Amino acid sequence: MYTSTVYAHTHIRNVIIDGKVLDRGKCIRPYEKKFNFPVSSVKSPELVCRTTNMSSNATDICDIQAGATIILEFHEEEGRDSVGIDPSHEGPCLVYMAPLSSNGAGNVWFKIFEQGYDAKSNKWCIDTLDDASGKLRVTIPADIEDGDYLLRGEIIALHAASDIGGAEIFPNCVQIRVSGGGSAKPSGVAIPGVYKEDDPGILFDLESDYTTYEIPGPKVYEAESTPNPISEDGNTTVSDDDIGSENDDDDDGDGDNGDDDNSSGAAVNVIGGVFQGLVGTLATAALAFLY
Repeated sequence: MYTSTVYAHTHIRNVIIDGKVLDRGKCIRPYEKKFNFPVSSVKSPELVCRTTNMSSNATDICDIQAGATIILEFHEEEGRDSVGIDPSHEGPCLVYMAPLSSNGAGNVWFKIFEQGYDAKSNKWCIDTLDDASGKLRVTIPADIEDGDYLLRGEIIALHAASDIGGAEIFPNCVQIRVSGGGSAKPSGVAIPGVYKEDDPGILFDLESDYTTYEIPGPKVYEAESTPNPISEDGNTTVSDDDIGSENDDDDDGDGDNGDDDNSSGAAVNVIGGVFQGLVGTLATAALAFLY
């Protein structure tokens, strides 16, 4: 069921793959009319993807390489200029995957990312998310088998979670096609079913003097050959400087990010070198003829 008491909500507006910002809703399971409203019951079937349209044909499937990074861009409103989520809605970010063929049913969901509360910085995941204009960077495990998957991004807002049923959960599902992977088939959990109403990470009082937070759900799947989801600089979010704009493409339209310019420059240097060598040879021959 959806709650309608608070309007500072969020949704995965778009994804970013290979530096390209895709259109709103591209490869994302269809939004409900109240697209940014939360799921308030951990038993609700809408906890899967926050939609009543669970057809795999309802949206596209986006290609991505195993081991590559996908950016989930959360926004409160339809536009990219809105915040990721209101800062009062403190809580964790979680990302799961499941085979698309399962349509999210059964013990199929394995967790690939989580970020909760950092006591050193006194920041929650949603704080770093808002600092990065709603962008959450996640690495696809490098060893999972190729195929089609549901990628489920989720924020759990805890501002009212001191009461049973008070946690506000914001999931959305992206359809992706993974290639270049291995043979791993991670074991999973059921959604709904993975959370209980009184789990420490679901029933939580933000007004208490807490110093730790227990992220709900299973442990993050550790792939043998997957880099840590947290990048080398320790960030799980990404700035605008790291990506293009919505619908940005390469100037030449070939998707090579300017490699043609580098190749052309190299070719010019080679031709120039050959030309200089030829001129030197002709000059030597001319002098020999005169003498």
